[in-house]
Amino acid sequence: MKCVSCGNRKGKRHCPALGGSICTVCCGEKRGVEIDCPSGCVYYVEGQKQHQLKVMHQRVKKEGGVSYVRRAELYNRNPEIFARLEKLFADSYRANKKLTNKDLADGLELAKGTLDTEKKGLIYQHQGENSYANELSTNILIAITDYKDNPEITEDRVDLDFAIKVVDEFLREARFYVENDPNPRSYLIHTVRYHPGESPEQKPAGRIIITP
Repeated sequence: MKCVSCGNRKGKRHCPALGGSICTVCCGEKRGVEIDCPSGCVYYVEGQKQHQLKVMHQRVKKEGGVSYVRRAELYNRNPEIFARLEKLFADSYRANKKLTNKDLADGLELAKGTLDTEKKGLIYQHQGENSYANELSTNILIAITDYKDNPEITEDRVDLDFAIKVVDEFLREARFYVENDPNPRSYLIHTVRYHPGESPEQKPAGRIIITP
């Protein structure tokens, strides 16, 4: 049976996204990029794991271990806010598969701009022309505010300077994906893999991604 994607090579794997057999070349080159693969596909899941390792190694080679150390230090101070934001990214992508790494980077940049402005004593929410980024920025700021201004939170409460550092750390990571990964949604897919969907009865797993 011919590959359902290229129509030339022999299809050797079942592709649930295309509903037929796909060759290993098309599967390897197009999954998650040209083909909207479901999260239950074993080839897709394994491919994402390998791809993530490749991106991690690229970042270490380019920046050294400084990014890993910086992120680990921030995470150790407050793992809950990291998990909250990562889950927000995953849930946003699950709800809108049109989102890209650049949308997320733009949203983080807007959120950081708003927090930087607040540090100067002004309350002004930065907005842009990208509606996806604006929505992401608003949700990021809501999450940050919960940890920064909510009087009911004591142990995990953060100050404005720490909030800015956390958002900036995510922005650095998202930008790296935008600039170095041809898959426009790879970072968002990565967060979904670490924060799978939950039924109403389940509680958040609280897992965290620390990547160099």
